[in-house]
Amino acid sequence: MRAFVKRHPALCLGLLAMALGAALLAPAATGLVPPAMMQLAALSASAAGLILAAIEGGRSAVRVLLGRALIWRVGLQWWLFALFFPILPSVATVYLAGAAGRHTVDWSQLPPAYTALPALVFLIVFAGLGEEFGWRGFAVPRLQSRHSALTTSLIIGGFHSLWHLPLFFVKGEMYHTLGLQVGYLPAFLGYGLLVTALAVQLTWIFNNTGGSVLLAAVYHGAGNAWNGYIDIYRGELAGPVAYVALMVVVSVALVVWYGPGTLTRTGLTGGTDGRDGPAATPAGGSRSRSGW
Repeated sequence: MRAFVKRHPALCLGLLAMALGAALLAPAATGLVPPAMMQLAALSASAAGLILAAIEGGRSAVRVLLGRALIWRVGLQWWLFALFFPILPSVATVYLAGAAGRHTVDWSQLPPAYTALPALVFLIVFAGLGEEFGWRGFAVPRLQSRHSALTTSLIIGGFHSLWHLPLFFVKGEMYHTLGLQVGYLPAFLGYGLLVTALAVQLTWIFNNTGGSVLLAAVYHGAGNAWNGYIDIYRGELAGPVAYVALMVVVSVALVVWYGPGTLTRTGLTGGTDGRDGPAATPAGGSRSRSGW
C-alpha cells in the first residue's frame, strides 16, 4: 500500500477523497440528517490527504503536512491577494453578464460588505482548510517531484473536478441547478474547466508562499465567499460562463508570465513531500518515481 501511494499520490487522493466525501454526503442527500451537514463532505479531501500522508511517511509526514497551515509569514501582498483579489473577477463577471443581457447592473440590493465576514471565515475553514491539506498540501509536492507545476495543476484539477461530481445530482445544489439548465455533461465540463483554472492559481500561490496550505485555503475560501456575496449567478447563465472565462484568462496569464515549470520567478516549488521537511525545492530537483 505504501509503495502504491508513493507511486500514484493523486490517484489515491482522488479515490479516497471521493469515497469519504460520498460517505459524508449520502446521509444529507437522502434526508437522514439536515442538509447543512452536507458541508462536512468538504472535509474529505483534507482527511484523505492526512490518511495517505500517514500511510506513506508516518507521523513525520503528517506533522509536515499539518505544519503547512502554520506558514503565514509570506508577505502582506500575498494575504491581500488571497483575501481580496477574488472580488475583481466576481465584479467583472456581473458587468460582463449585464452587457451580454443588455441590462444595467443593479447593486442596490447588495448588503454591506461586513456581512460577508461570517461566510468568509466559515468557507476558509471548511472549503479551504477542509480541502487544501489534500489537493495542495499532499498532492502538489509529490506530483511536482516528477511533473511541472502546470502538469501538476492539470492532474489535480481533473481529480478535484471528479470529486465534485456527486453534487450535480443533489437537489438544491447550484451544480444541480446548472445541470438542469444546460445539461449535466456541459455543466460538469464547464465546472471542471473552472476547477482546473483555479488549480493553476492555487499551485502558483502554494509555490510562491513556500508551500503554505494556509494561504491556499484563504484564497479558496475567499473566492467562494465573494462569489456568494456578489452573486455572480443572478439567475443568468451568462454569469457562470463569464466567470469561468475570466478565471481561465487569469490562469493562462500566470503560466505565460511565470512559466509552466514552477509558476515562480525563483525556480522554487512549494517544498518536498514531507519526508525531507517542508523546505522549498528547486525546479528539476530530486525526482522520485511517484506518478499521478
